[in-house]
Amino acid sequence: MSIWMTALKIIPWGNVVESAPHIVKAAKHLFSATKKETADFSADWQTGDTSGSLDKRVRFLEAKLIELSDEQRSSAELIKSLAEQNALMVEAIEVFRVRVKMLLTVCILLLGGLAAVIFRLVV
Repeated sequence: MSIWMTALKIIPWGNVVESAPHIVKAAKHLFSATKKETADFSADWQTGDTSGSLDKRVRFLEAKLIELSDEQRSSAELIKSLAEQNALMVEAIEVFRVRVKMLLTVCILLLGGLAAVIFRLVV
């Protein structure tokens, strides 16, 4: 159980906790904006008058394209933030792996030393 406690101590929780509200807020915003925009786009397109000029429809589609581009940029920023946090977690796990390997080596050496001392006492 103490191994897990050590693992949890290695993780930079300050960075994780600091970034978590931003990531949750961005994810909620992205989800709600995508859901709302899909509904708005369908409603606008279906309820739009069919007698509208081609120019009006093109401008409408251009505006939607710009909005989608902005959303894509926001999604890319969110993905970048998640990737950075993932990299921090991988670094922490790698440090933990190296420390566990070192601890195991030290324990084996100590066990060997203890066995040698016991063998000398017995013989």
